[in-house]
Amino acid sequence: MSILKVARSFKKDVRGMSAVEFALLLPVMVVMYLGAVEIAAGLIAHRKATAVASTAADLAAQALALSNADVNDIFGASRAILAPYDATGVQIVLTSASDQGTGSIRVDWSDGYNTAPHATGSTIVVPNNLVFTNGSVIIAEVTYTYTSTMGEYLTGSRIMEDTFYARPRRSLVVARVP
Repeated sequence: MSILKVARSFKKDVRGMSAVEFALLLPVMVVMYLGAVEIAAGLIAHRKATAVASTAADLAAQALALSNADVNDIFGASRAILAPYDATGVQIVLTSASDQGTGSIRVDWSDGYNTAPHATGSTIVVPNNLVFTNGSVIIAEVTYTYTSTMGEYLTGSRIMEDTFYARPRRSLVVARVP
């Protein structure tokens, strides 16, 4: 058989074409799949961080007064919401702020989990028209550092932050007792 005949028969042979196409597309498909999994896990973690903020503020807003044990229970419930994600790095600041008729919003009390709370009496910025005169608001600020299994190699950590505001339900101001 001459070299020319072998070249012509090789040019017409298409038996391995599917295998070659699959080999070329497989890395692209794997990267797309892993990217979709990574994005979905990140979105779920962000939704859980938002749920932590809303739950912490909501639980505090339902009370007439909060003790140290109550605040620890709120922080514990908030950490449980993050499951199955690691909650050791979550930071939560739970604050009650009010307007005593001066127009500026001042911190009545504040507690922090894995972070420092706001100073009592300090001014805090809230959205306009959120606190009425002589009224108050419960503020839950959450910072969560999310690192996925694949993210350690591909993208690293992502910091997710959320703030939730809730008005007290049973009184004008939620008191803080020891």
